[in-house]
Amino acid sequence: MPRAINALNLLRRDHEQVRALLRRLQKTDEEAEQRTLCEEVVGQLRTHTDIEERVFYPYLRDAADREDLFEEATIEHRAAKELLDQLPREQPGTARFKAVVKVLADYVEHHVQEEENEIFPQVQGTGVDLEALGEALQECREGKAPPKASADSGKGASARTSDRRPDRTAKGAARGTAQPTAEEDERFVREHEEGLSRSAKTAKWIHGPEDKPERAGQTLATRSVDVIRAWAEARGARPATSPGGDTERPRVLRLDFPDYDERLQEVSWDAWSSTFRERDLVFIFQETKTDGRQSNFFRLDSPEREDG
Repeated sequence: MPRAINALNLLRRDHEQVRALLRRLQKTDEEAEQRTLCEEVVGQLRTHTDIEERVFYPYLRDAADREDLFEEATIEHRAAKELLDQLPREQPGTARFKAVVKVLADYVEHHVQEEENEIFPQVQGTGVDLEALGEALQECREGKAPPKASADSGKGASARTSDRRPDRTAKGAARGTAQPTAEEDERFVREHEEGLSRSAKTAKWIHGPEDKPERAGQTLATRSVDVIRAWAEARGARPATSPGGDTERPRVLRLDFPDYDERLQEVSWDAWSSTFRERDLVFIFQETKTDGRQSNFFRLDSPEREDG
């Protein structure tokens, strides 16, 4: 099983790779090499900004309660994206090409320094499971995680189920209608060993609302809708789907937390639960942060790996 990576280490690795590419791009005068390095820089930076905006920054905004850092980072991303759009249009070897590269490198350096010196300590201070957050970032990079935040701390998070409509046959509708027992969950994990994320396989499994974590900040997993509903209601969250979604047969499962600024569409717990069960999803979550404060961290995992 591949070793999980700390979210902050994953982002630091990305930073160093992009910095190294930009240094090489600034030093070379070979037009062919400039063109190749330009493609690598643009590709890596687009992927990096994407996983930060879909997973990391929503966590920062909600869990660390630092709207200022979130807004600054988002604005810096927007400026960098404009340069990323411009760079491939410039002719390698020209003074203008080198000027755009220089400005982009300066933007990236400033942004990296701010993230690593100001933002990363804020995230560490929230007490989140950094390996679970790292896995969410990695799965987002691989196209397995949903738009928005699969590792959101909680004022709104989502999981895209399959783009296919669920198989609503009698067999599919009957699957998972009861709250799974400990034995059923153990069998489920064994049967889906290859498909489940590392977090799902190493978490403490919760089978009913009476089950409790062994320590603060522990990563938990459940297939019990009773557990999920109790967890959500304790935080004032309501079942929801994306705007314009089917409220009777939701394809995207969301939880709408108080004061979340996205216009989610509320659904019934019956509709939410039906999709959750039929897709054999797993709810990965925390009850508290490592410092004992209530945590809103959660993500949805699928043994089919069709969603995050």
